[in-house]
Amino acid sequence: MEPKQIILVVAFIAVAVAVFLVKEAINKKKGESGEDLAKVRQVVEKLLPDSGSYTIAYATYMSDHSVGNRISKYYYHYAIAFKPGTLFVVPIKYSGGEVSYQGSGALLTKESLGQLKPKGDSCTFYGKDGKELCAFCVYASNTRQDKYQPFNIQQREQAEAYKAFLKEFISQVNG
Repeated sequence: MEPKQIILVVAFIAVAVAVFLVKEAINKKKGESGEDLAKVRQVVEKLLPDSGSYTIAYATYMSDHSVGNRISKYYYHYAIAFKPGTLFVVPIKYSGGEVSYQGSGALLTKESLGQLKPKGDSCTFYGKDGKELCAFCVYASNTRQDKYQPFNIQQREQAEAYKAFLKEFISQVNG
């Protein structure tokens, strides 16, 4: 490769990195406004009586499924609300700037759960019958990447509260 080509490649990479970093900073700033988290909160308030006594957060999960040599990624989004001994979970979707929910949600307690399996940042919730109910993570920072990761939500306090809640909840459910 000639020096001119090397300089062009390096310049292109530098511009691409700069564009990505600027986009990420803008999305973090949008997340700090609380607009998307407020939409998540509205979903919980519609479905959960006494939601004011819960901590409300956005949760997400991504899984890979392979068939032959093809790998598909699936994205799941949830509005969650929690307080000691109780977790409310409802699947949500984001379309056209609006958040909608699917179903009426589920109230999970130590009486309704069979086991919780933490793995890395996520936790999988199982019913009494051993079937998987859901799995998700609560991240402090979520920025819009594409149509599969559409939320700009900054929720450091909620993520820290969830981490403490989950630790206690696991000990209650798993014994």
